[in-house]
Amino acid sequence: MVSENKHQNKQLKVTICIAVLLLLLVSSSIFFAVKIADGKGKTVRIGNGSVTASPSVTELTPSPSPQPLFFDNFIDNKNGWYIGDIAGYTRLISNNTLTLSDTNHKVLTESLPTSTSFDDFTITAVFTLLKADAHDSVGLYLRGDSNLDHDYRLEVFGDTSYAISKEWLDTEHNPVITYLIGPTHTNALKPSGQQNTVTVIMQGSNLTLLINNTVVTTLTDSDYTRGQIALFVNNGETSDGVTAVFSSIVVYPLSDHGSK
Repeated sequence: MVSENKHQNKQLKVTICIAVLLLLLVSSSIFFAVKIADGKGKTVRIGNGSVTASPSVTELTPSPSPQPLFFDNFIDNKNGWYIGDIAGYTRLISNNTLTLSDTNHKVLTESLPTSTSFDDFTITAVFTLLKADAHDSVGLYLRGDSNLDHDYRLEVFGDTSYAISKEWLDTEHNPVITYLIGPTHTNALKPSGQQNTVTVIMQGSNLTLLINNTVVTTLTDSDYTRGQIALFVNNGETSDGVTAVFSSIVVYPLSDHGSK
């Protein structure tokens, strides 16, 4: 009888040991599973804190840049600029620049060699005035007609001032210039001999001018809605000549109907 009780006690002890081992194994598995769940991209804060998911990394696909309506950095004359010398005027493409020089005390124009008629657009021109006094200038004609009798004109002078004007013909077909912004000095302009970057945004009746990435003026005029773009230098009456070099020109559309 004692032997049988000893045997039963032994079996009971074995059973208890097995149960304890199973309980330990199950507890360890649960703890391990919880640690894995908490470790998957989350930080768990105890107490008054909160559970914060770690940020996910999303690759953003950049929007494609619009195709320019016109571009040139003057590596060569593939676009077909009108170049050459005539009395008092020089147009030259060399050393990755377009040089315009004028000693005739008049305006030397250089139209963009394209048949595009521009309405809403952004134009950026990079240029350097190499030789100029306070009455000499370099600039852009915007939305001009075929003869540049009617247009907007941005002008940068040799004394770090700028002006924006509107050109038109009176009833007797005489040229008239009306200043929308009269000659104005700005610290945004670098002096002659240093490179400047000018951007003009034309959108409907609104014109915005940036010089070296600084917005210097905005204005509204609704007279001219589309036309050609041209570069120019203007030799005033007080110097023996003006010379400017353009390093690049780019025109972008503002919408799908930027040109027609």
